[in-house]
Amino acid sequence: MRLRLGLDIGGTKMEAAILATHSGRDEVLARERVPTQREEGFASVYKRMVQLISTVLNQNGTSISDLDGIGIGLPGAINPQTQQMLNGNTAIFVGQDLPALLSHDLEFSGSIAVANDANCFALAEALLGVGLRHAQELGTTPEHLTSIGVILGTGVGGGLIYKGRALEGPHGGAGEIGHTQLDPGGPKCFCGRQGCAETFLSGKGMETWYADRFGEKLFAMQIFDRAEMLEKKALEAVQIYRRYLDQFTLNLINFFDPDFLVFGGGVSLQPAIYQGLEERVWKQTFIPDTRPRIYQNTLGDSAGVIGAALLIP
Repeated sequence: MRLRLGLDIGGTKMEAAILATHSGRDEVLARERVPTQREEGFASVYKRMVQLISTVLNQNGTSISDLDGIGIGLPGAINPQTQQMLNGNTAIFVGQDLPALLSHDLEFSGSIAVANDANCFALAEALLGVGLRHAQELGTTPEHLTSIGVILGTGVGGGLIYKGRALEGPHGGAGEIGHTQLDPGGPKCFCGRQGCAETFLSGKGMETWYADRFGEKLFAMQIFDRAEMLEKKALEAVQIYRRYLDQFTLNLINFFDPDFLVFGGGVSLQPAIYQGLEERVWKQTFIPDTRPRIYQNTLGDSAGVIGAALLIP
């Protein structure tokens, strides 16, 4: 039996899990989640990270030497050579050499891999989530499929999966789909450009658009709820959201020709975004009769920590 430990480190929470693989079957044996408390600085967060690893190992009665490796998902772009975070909204991790620190402090000689958290989400769904079901329907295995994991949450991110591996790019920038441009004259994005997908399709982007258009501040979930009650302003907002989602999804399909796409993040929980999406997009794909499926995620908010464990081949 192989044992891999996954760490999903976010701005608000940290999660650790032990993934066991036996006879081709994967099972989460132990899992624990704690607040990140990033405002306390890296040293404090790192100390709790080590404690979290110890807690999960103790839950399962596992020794650190029993692990085949440790995978870590971080909320930012990762340099594939140095395994260090280059940028992201949790700046305390930028430039930190987590593999070296953990190897030393845990006295662990096994593999430690680091990746962007969106890549971890996409990898988990591709191999153990919707990708497993999709592969079964096609009579193949998930490792033979190409897929895109799309995060529609506070921001917009993504992961590109090809034959069971996440594509990182030589500089760690592959999959930054939230910063593809949908409207050159659109809202200013924090990256410095205008009209990025994130400014339209993130929860925050939808909220900003609604406030600018109607002078009222609502959460994205409230806008979708009001649209269900046929409130005129909310219906307009959802219609605009769908228009940009159509364009964004079609761009991704024409760029990467995936077998399927899977959506995650808070906005992905809204049924309204899926209504008619496949049919509208399928009519416009560049390659005739290209019909990739579009799914809501199945692993929930634990996809990240499972995907982190899967970074260890």
